[in-house]
Amino acid sequence: MEKKHIIGLFVHNHPGVLLRVTSLISRRGFNIDSLTVSPAGVEGYSRMTIRINGDDDQVEQFINQTMKIVDVKKAQELPESGSVASELILIKTSTVGHDNNEILAVTSKYHASLVNLGEKSMTFRASGTPKEIDTLVSELDRFGILEMARTGIAALENGDKTLNA
Repeated sequence: MEKKHIIGLFVHNHPGVLLRVTSLISRRGFNIDSLTVSPAGVEGYSRMTIRINGDDDQVEQFINQTMKIVDVKKAQELPESGSVASELILIKTSTVGHDNNEILAVTSKYHASLVNLGEKSMTFRASGTPKEIDTLVSELDRFGILEMARTGIAALENGDKTLNA
């Protein structure tokens, strides 16, 4: 059964690593739902967090093939129940024909902050789990989403385990 999987990669920070990883994803027929890359906190290394759809066998095969890329030092699935995951969204909704207080009531449930008020729009910033962000987007859809930008998932495994090799 296909589901969303979060994969963490610990990679050398060299040119072309992102291309090699995304090419592998493309060849395997996965669709990237989210991709973030950032310094790993270890000199010369980066951390990639990727969310893809696939069944368990496909994801295991993807991880095994990813480990064959020379610059990949560690790759693992981050279990949904055993990880902390968050992302940031900026989302602009239409206020035309809508009560601003109703929009504010929806966004307050997700601790979204109003960061800009236009003549015909409101822009909010929110952070939360991918599921919380998906639900916020779904609820704001009825007001008319004019524009949005999501950062992608940042995720770490619970407890003392680290992805750093």
